[in-house]
Amino acid sequence: MNQLIQNESLSKDAIAQAWQLIMQAQKITLLTHKDPDGDCVSACAALDHLLTKLGKSVETIYPNKAEFDFKRQPKNIIINAHNQTPDLIIACDISVYARLYFHPLFATIPLINIDHHVCNAINGTVNLVSQNSSSTCEDLFLIIHAWDEKLVDRYVAECLLAGLLSDSQIFQTNAVTPRTLHIAALLMERGADLFTVKAELTENRDVNIIAFWGQLLGNITITPDKKAAWIAISQEDLRQQKLTLTSLVGFSNFLSQLSGIDITMVFYENEKGETQASIRSKQTDVNALARHFGGGGHVNAAGITSDKPLKQLVAQVLEKI
Repeated sequence: MNQLIQNESLSKDAIAQAWQLIMQAQKITLLTHKDPDGDCVSACAALDHLLTKLGKSVETIYPNKAEFDFKRQPKNIIINAHNQTPDLIIACDISVYARLYFHPLFATIPLINIDHHVCNAINGTVNLVSQNSSSTCEDLFLIIHAWDEKLVDRYVAECLLAGLLSDSQIFQTNAVTPRTLHIAALLMERGADLFTVKAELTENRDVNIIAFWGQLLGNITITPDKKAAWIAISQEDLRQQKLTLTSLVGFSNFLSQLSGIDITMVFYENEKGETQASIRSKQTDVNALARHFGGGGHVNAAGITSDKPLKQLVAQVLEKI
């Protein structure tokens, strides 16, 4: 493969071993993280499609419903449960077991770990983990292409492009490299329509959500040193607007575009009473910040889920900053 689109973090031997495990398996279960996003959903959709074409029995387990109604999703999705005892598990875009549905019987089953998070702690039989990619879908293209480039048909190309665009914020993150753009071009050559896929990801806001975002922007707090900006959103705030957490999808990335601000944070209460934080930065290692509170992610994009009340977590994170 062209040197430009190689990823030295992905071992050729590990890629070959993963393919061997797939060929030996008949029942394959795909796992991904809580609050499935565009990258993990698209990676699972691509794998579901090609594994089904290979004659495998495939199910995909989401710990909870996807954050958005993505056009391309796996065909057989199960929420927080499993129906088959798999011969093989493939974990996509997940760095810690705590955010997976991981039944005790899964511990003895071979696992292929495909991810791009710097904090990955999944102990797979095969680990295809890269820390220098814009998305899991970027690396999944390289992996599938190495298995058999004919597997990247038009549908797989559309899935992978959707995931790449989603996690790179349409080529806006600092994880985007010439390889990212090259792979996007190759996916377009395979039939993926960049304009259509981009529109699916960005043109999905109704007027009530746009109005809510306007209210949120009016309540942003900026720290005295202008290093960070943040907002806290309670379940009561959402109920008053007759909205759910899905109305916040994309808001953290939007807020990160504030000029002159390094760290942006969106704190919110979920339906379980937990407090979550979505953190973005231009320079600071927010993965290290999130890990201090049991979270993690990437250097410039990370998250926290905590049992601490909303106001308490906000205060503690601000103090740590």
